[in-house]
Amino acid sequence: MNLSIGTGMTPTAEDIAEMHAAIRARLVNRFGEGAAHMRILYGGSVKPDNAKVLLNIVNVDGALVGGASLKAEDFWGIIKSYL
Repeated sequence: MNLSIGTGMTPTAEDIAEMHAAIRARLVNRFGEGAAHMRILYGGSVKPDNAKVLLNIVNVDGALVGGASLKAEDFWGIIKSYL
C-alpha cells in the first residue's frame, strides 16, 4: 500500500513513530548529538480529526499541512489541537 504524501491516506501512529525514530537516528548518526534537537515535521494527511494524535507522537515536532490549510476552519482545527 502506498502511504506517500498526496494520497490522502494516513499511516498508523506506530508507523509514523517508527519512521520518525529512524529519521532521528540517522540525523544523530550523521550530525552528532546536536541533531537530537532538530525538529522533524510530519508531512502526511494532517486534518482536524487526526492532528492531536499525530502531533503527540514521539519525534513528531510539527506538521507540514497540505490541503487542510486551504480551508480556514480545517486549518484552525489543526492549530487548536497543537495549542
